[in-house]
Amino acid sequence: MSDVWDTTLAARLYPGSEIERAVSDRAAGGDPVALSAPTVHEVVRGLSLRAAGADPDHRFANARVWFERLVHSDMVDVIPLDADAAVVAGRIRAREPHPGGRREGSKAEARVSWVLDIQIAACAWVAGRTLVTANQRDFTRIATLIIEQFPGADSLEVRTSP
Repeated sequence: MSDVWDTTLAARLYPGSEIERAVSDRAAGGDPVALSAPTVHEVVRGLSLRAAGADPDHRFANARVWFERLVHSDMVDVIPLDADAAVVAGRIRAREPHPGGRREGSKAEARVSWVLDIQIAACAWVAGRTLVTANQRDFTRIATLIIEQFPGADSLEVRTSP
């Protein structure tokens, strides 16, 4: 079972990139990359915003179409935010509703990002997979919160992206 990539890694996926070649190679070997449904949401939202901004850029619209095809291909395994992951995420959010530390963007955007990070972690944990991220601080905190809510359960392993 492959690791689950969070948005910090998935957002670097684009046609012709080194990461895209790695994804293709992995899929050819029978190991598709895993992305959580909330990660797909974040990447599609980001590409959509950049494609339709004040100065629309067709490259982002093309990248969005490419990404949407990719997540429907056999190269990517999308991990759902199912009932179990939703329960985990709800309990974590109730325990810690706001992100710790400073984040970029508005307060509202920081909270949305925190909620999505909780959902991404919950998807990975329920699926029994390691989470790969460049956002070590937040996901390590979420992993601790999961163990606090589910004592005795296996912990969420969080690994730094290459």
